[in-house]
Amino acid sequence: MPDLAPHALRRTGIIVGTLFIIATGFLFLGEAFYKQYLDAPDALTAIAGNRPLVVLGLWIELICILSMPLIGAFIFPVLRLYSTGMALTYFFFRALEGVILITVAQVNKWAMVSLSEASAASADPAGIEAAMALIRAQNAWGDTAGTLYNIIFVCGALCLYAVLFRARLVPRWISVWGLISATVLGVLALSAVFTRLPPMWEVALIAPLALQEIVMALWFIFRGFDVSALRDAPAK
Repeated sequence: MPDLAPHALRRTGIIVGTLFIIATGFLFLGEAFYKQYLDAPDALTAIAGNRPLVVLGLWIELICILSMPLIGAFIFPVLRLYSTGMALTYFFFRALEGVILITVAQVNKWAMVSLSEASAASADPAGIEAAMALIRAQNAWGDTAGTLYNIIFVCGALCLYAVLFRARLVPRWISVWGLISATVLGVLALSAVFTRLPPMWEVALIAPLALQEIVMALWFIFRGFDVSALRDAPAK
């Protein structure tokens, strides 16, 4: 086993668990502030009338997005004990999540805030309508509920839970729960390429993985990684 002291492992578990809670919890918290306004039929008017709440929600969501690549970075030394390739792959997908959400979802949502101001100033209605159509089309692929984003998220999640299952770094029921939930979400994301599923289905299929991440995060924080399993790590 490479030199990764128990106190360092304990600290890593706390950091990774906290980042998972931020990545999952802050996502839903941010959406609670802005989603009803951005999804409203007359979104620009709703945003203009509730701008402080929308801006607060977007800043909270930005914190969530920034935590995603940090998860891959902080857990990398632990996953590397079993497979450097899998550790790098997981970090890559988590970083790619952050890039897509910032460059597509966040930029588009802030653009909607700007468009709401332009609309209030009686700017060209046709141009604003065309811009809104483009924003919604891009977010359908690159937002947190978007098809492309969820496919990338599932690839990273399957990589992580496969290593956790094989290495027994956490109880296997946690990693199996993650593998099953991520697979179901992956099927949902791929199905969305060919057909539109009812929104309630999306919530029902995403919820198990969100809950699993919180449970796993709490395990990392309060119990940490299985040190006995780490002692037997092949150090590839």
